[in-house]
Amino acid sequence: MGVQNVFARKTRSSSTFILVALCFALFTDTFVYGIIVPILPFLLISHGNTDSNDVQKWSSVLLATYGLALLLGSPAVGYFCDKYRTRKAPLVCGFVAMALATILFISASNIWVLLLARVCQGLSGAVVGVLGLSMIAETSSPEHLGSNMACGSASLTWGMLCGPMTGGFLFSQFGTVGAFGVPMALLVVDIVLRMLIVQEDEDETKFYQQEDSPLLDNSISENTSLSFYHFLHPIMLGLVFSVLVISSILSAIETTLPLYVLDTYHWSSLGAGLVFLPLTIPSVLSIPIAHFVRHFTPRTVVVTGFLLMTVPMIALRWTEANTVHHQVAIISLLFIVGVCLTTVQAIIMGDVSNAVRKIESLHCITEENSSGLGRAYALCNMAFAAGQTLGPMAGGFIKREFGWGVMTLVLGILCLVAGLSSFFSMLAAPPKKGKNKANENDVEGVLF
Repeated sequence: MGVQNVFARKTRSSSTFILVALCFALFTDTFVYGIIVPILPFLLISHGNTDSNDVQKWSSVLLATYGLALLLGSPAVGYFCDKYRTRKAPLVCGFVAMALATILFISASNIWVLLLARVCQGLSGAVVGVLGLSMIAETSSPEHLGSNMACGSASLTWGMLCGPMTGGFLFSQFGTVGAFGVPMALLVVDIVLRMLIVQEDEDETKFYQQEDSPLLDNSISENTSLSFYHFLHPIMLGLVFSVLVISSILSAIETTLPLYVLDTYHWSSLGAGLVFLPLTIPSVLSIPIAHFVRHFTPRTVVVTGFLLMTVPMIALRWTEANTVHHQVAIISLLFIVGVCLTTVQAIIMGDVSNAVRKIESLHCITEENSSGLGRAYALCNMAFAAGQTLGPMAGGFIKREFGWGVMTLVLGILCLVAGLSSFFSMLAAPPKKGKNKANENDVEGVLF
């Protein structure tokens, strides 16, 4: 029995198991978030008692509410993540928030209950986004960091984009309760995996607390921890802005695309969900892409990805006729956008931990004493949250006031700006210091 316990604990603390559990948590969180996207207009009318003329407005408000809760919750989670070694408790709290949100969606009887459900989803996203990505980076070896972060990035994207497809299909076939049947099943598996995670450093800390120093806590020394301010370096700000753009584009499309295909092509809720499939399929390629782009500098890949995405994004404006040609065109263009988004996101998520090492080396903090991943991913999560807030509001407003064509033009210009921003921010790398030259050479190869 002792051997079995040791083997089980070793398995549960392995980087592979932690990667699987956290990727599943990331997928579940964004899947439950995305599942209501295509059915939100119907929920607002049937459960929220909303007038049909106000559906677009309240759809934008509900999607933005999620982003606001995510924005406010991420800094606190990032601080907790860097200060304390214990991660299981906040992960379980994040699960509770997501489970509560799902129950509220099923039982909602007015718009205020739907708003509360979105707040709970946002708080859950703050926990899973910051802790999940930080733990993946912490438990990954340098040679596997890129592919592991690509897995985490793909899990986020798959959940965000598979949710609308599944939600549209289930809602059209089984109604509101049936639409949330799959999320409830995923949540059961999710909580089991989260509870099984074992952190080796946490166990070691508990052992030394019991044997040597009862007064020792799990906090990390403040002398080796940088504040949020120290991470406001051009390299990190460039990555954060890229995350903001990606999130804004995805959330703007999620907000406007279902209603656009309903009004233009007269598709059902099933069609409104399946239209996200072209955006989803490319995320399967995130891991091969992460391996392939190792032959190029991240700056080249990110800048090229954003610039290439500008063309199909603007071209979406020419799909406003209810013809087969325009329907094929919108699917093809969304697929190209999905490829570009997948490529850029996979590179950025892996580059965050390398940027942290680069910045901490400037303050003579070694990799062994590094404690800034939580804050760095909190900044990215805040950028993602800001995009989830700005994207629906701006996208919904522009589409409502000026039309689909103007909205896609604005998103295309945003891609162009992000490409130029990525180019100049990555040029602003700090000079090397002789003391950390060996370590910085390794990071330099990843960043440039």
